[in-house]
Amino acid sequence: MKRIAIAVLIALVVLAPAFGGVVKTQKSSLAFKSLGSYTTQTTDRLSSDRKLSETESEFKGKGLLGGLAGKTVFRSGRTGELIDLPALTIAQIDHKRKTYTIASIEKYVQDREAALSGAGEKPAEQERAESDIRIVKNEFKVTASGENKLLNGFDCRKFEVRWTVDWENVKTGEKGTDKLETDVWTTPETAALKSAQAEEAAFGKAYLKAMGLDADALQRDVLGTEWITIMTSLDPMSGGAQMKTDPGIMAREMGKIKGYPILIDGRYSPAPKSKSAETQEQGGGIGGIGGALGRLGKNVLKKTPDPAEANAPALAFTTEVVSIETTAVSPETLQVPADYKKK
Repeated sequence: MKRIAIAVLIALVVLAPAFGGVVKTQKSSLAFKSLGSYTTQTTDRLSSDRKLSETESEFKGKGLLGGLAGKTVFRSGRTGELIDLPALTIAQIDHKRKTYTIASIEKYVQDREAALSGAGEKPAEQERAESDIRIVKNEFKVTASGENKLLNGFDCRKFEVRWTVDWENVKTGEKGTDKLETDVWTTPETAALKSAQAEEAAFGKAYLKAMGLDADALQRDVLGTEWITIMTSLDPMSGGAQMKTDPGIMAREMGKIKGYPILIDGRYSPAPKSKSAETQEQGGGIGGIGGALGRLGKNVLKKTPDPAEANAPALAFTTEVVSIETTAVSPETLQVPADYKKK
């Protein structure tokens, strides 16, 4: 769970030249079919090698699993985050309690490397189980739709990203299709937006390098696959393991998207659970937090699924730029409030 929480805190951030800066406000929403909905509005202020984010967030959970997620990962309220690259630290600010905590980026990298090292030593049974899935067809395509509309004062055009994976379980004969559909609305790059975009890319590289991550996370963020990873970690029965493709093909197709992204609207729909998977879940065959709470929720609540949600995607997400401007931001203003206490 700690690893999942840290992953949620990793955001793509930007770097501006000394005494330059970017101020950006955006709204985001996540709707997990089995967990609940999470909405945020964040204002980022950047100068040089620091970033201060102020976020108002609200999580509305569903059932016991959603309640757990709301207490551990998707917390509601007003919070702040200060990323200091020279110090290699991230400060999490709790405005309600007027406190803050400091996390070491170096320690995060060490913990992540240790976790990856441990994950590399998979039991033979797990390796065999993974090999049961055969990818029948994996198609990733980006298309310019020709649609245009005005969003928050930006003249935007729409690009459709469609990712479809047909798979088969060679052991059971079960077949399914996982779909990730993302609409990306972009606006032509003015001089100001080009400057902001260049600063985003520069800071993104510096931050991701410090975190021990590679630059393709910038691309994955647009597609929402980081959220799919988190969703499947919380709920192993939700699918998502098959959403992998050739990085070269993905990069080529994503290169068709022109302009600065203003609205990203995505929907992820894994294949419906098979009868054997549901039996395994109810009988205790699925481990982890998701399986345990899923079984407990069914046994305790005896809740009948809402028919209106039957065809809803497992995950829906949006990110919308409300405003963005390049402006002078003094590094001295990017600090934790002086009267807040360190925990």
